[in-house]
Amino acid sequence: MKTKNLAYATFVVAAAVAFVIGSAVPSEAAKKKKAAAAPPPAPALSMCTGMESAPVCATKGGMTFTYVNACFAKKDGATGAKAGACKAAKSGGGKKKASKKKM
Repeated sequence: MKTKNLAYATFVVAAAVAFVIGSAVPSEAAKKKKAAAAPPPAPALSMCTGMESAPVCATKGGMTFTYVNACFAKKDGATGAKAGACKAAKSGGGKKKASKKKM
């Protein structure tokens, strides 16, 4: 009889622990899901015109781009805008010519 009571008590304790663990995990998941589902803030509406031509060199995604003006650079999400167009990259295409040695 005592073995049955001990087994029953063990079962009840295990069920209570499982209930506590089960009820704690979904609430954490729900918080994360709710935070991830929050819509991103709406971008500010702005109009950029090409009327003001003041080229800027700005960086986006590790690359530099020349924009018509700072407004377009900002709207594209570029950072570090500096006045003036970007310098042209050196072209490294083609093979080097083999030099002939004279004997």
